[in-house]
Amino acid sequence: MNPAPDQTADAILRVLGHLDPPEDLYSVSGSRLYDQITAKDLTELPEIQAAARKTTGPILELAAGSGRITRALLALGRPVTAVDSSVEMLELLAAKVGTVPFNPRGADVELLQADMSRVELDGGFGCVVLGASSVTLLDRDDRRRLFRRVREALAPEGRFLLTVLNADSHQGGTTYDGGTTVSALGEDSFLITAESRDPVNGARHVTMIHVSFNEGGTYRSSAYASEIAFVSNDLIQEELVGEGLTILERRPVRIATPSPGLKDIELWVCGK
Repeated sequence: MNPAPDQTADAILRVLGHLDPPEDLYSVSGSRLYDQITAKDLTELPEIQAAARKTTGPILELAAGSGRITRALLALGRPVTAVDSSVEMLELLAAKVGTVPFNPRGADVELLQADMSRVELDGGFGCVVLGASSVTLLDRDDRRRLFRRVREALAPEGRFLLTVLNADSHQGGTTYDGGTTVSALGEDSFLITAESRDPVNGARHVTMIHVSFNEGGTYRSSAYASEIAFVSNDLIQEELVGEGLTILERRPVRIATPSPGLKDIELWVCGK
């Protein structure tokens, strides 16, 4: 079944005269925009870094993207293997890892382009990290496959650090709309983020519309879309346990950049 259209985003695009459908957020230009808007977002970084500091050995980061969380992990000075399915995101990350500001301790970094639920890895990782609630990008079968991969990759005393959005507090009624926000991106551009819920398919539709102004007052727009599943935390826990993992601790995460789509985030510290 095709997802319902995001009527709010469609209306905004019509007003802007933007005729093309939104691109995938993980396209070449979408990846660059994502990197720009998340570069200064500190959400979950202190909590992940503090939990990772209590582990030893190499670190595996899944869905690393352009490196927002990777940078905090490299500050620990341990080898990091960063996995992402997007070639464009990994190219952005590759350009950063050799720089002193991004990797001040010169930690070894391996970049792998792969689906995080199917990546082939040796074991022995003292810490596996999946942040940004990225587990919601996977369907049920892929989540279970991912948790199986994580268990196999972890050292005996290793820890799996997983951030989850409390979907149960976001369900609302069938008319729930995540809302629309407008934020500045420099002096001559801004970002419109429109979010809506598809109650039939249990998903959040997020559309990011970038508007930049040229000299003379003209403007250009680009639009990117992503779909994120509403997944019950009880279901995620059931799937974790089913694949041989245990939640040892749940920690609240402070949201550094509040938005209508982000309310409760938890960090789960898991073992096997």
